[in-house]
Amino acid sequence: MNFQDVLDKVCNGVSDNKTSQKLGISRISFSRYRNGRQVPNDELLDKMIEMSGLSPQQVYLAAYAEKVHNPKVAEAFRHLAA
Repeated sequence: MNFQDVLDKVCNGVSDNKTSQKLGISRISFSRYRNGRQVPNDELLDKMIEMSGLSPQQVYLAAYAEKVHNPKVAEAFRHLAA
């Protein structure tokens, strides 16, 4: 699972704009997450866990895989999050 999959679960068929409002963040911030330019902080990841129904392990590992600049480590995180 990658972080885009997490965001898709958080949205659950609702627009990114409405999802960003539910999360209490700007549409621009959500767009940065969607485009892989930024990763949310832990507090926001916790909100995403609640909204998505995913396990904390899946969400945190997918998010941290985005933060890691080592492709092998990132792939290992994604594999663990699956």
